[in-house]
Amino acid sequence: MSLSLLKTVRISLVLSLVMALVVPQVLQAQSQIVQSSELSAAIQKAATTRQANLQQVRSFFASKPVRVALSKSTMSPERIDKAVSSMSTEDLARLAEKTQKIQTDFAAGAMSNQDLTYVVIALGTAVLILVIVAAR
Repeated sequence: MSLSLLKTVRISLVLSLVMALVVPQVLQAQSQIVQSSELSAAIQKAATTRQANLQQVRSFFASKPVRVALSKSTMSPERIDKAVSSMSTEDLARLAEKTQKIQTDFAAGAMSNQDLTYVVIALGTAVLILVIVAAR
């Protein structure tokens, strides 16, 4: 009888050790699951950020000095606006950052009208090329 009791104690001890090792790993794996509320918040934040970047770029290309600069080229503001709408989120974020800096520099007098014209034509061309390349 004592042999049977000893065997039962050993099995119980082995099962206890296995549980002690496995349960924390299972609980840790469950804690890394993304909650739907977190996912929803991340999606909303990404959409809001994209919309703000899109608004920044559109307001830049809609401003009077930029429209004057674009009138000196063959690019139309409408074509650029359409291209901007189809840009990737990353490219749009970089473009929004650049347009913000250009607006700040121009407002501070760090750029002349001629400099702005060159920069706007280069940016407009880059936007159109990025969209064409992305479409392929």
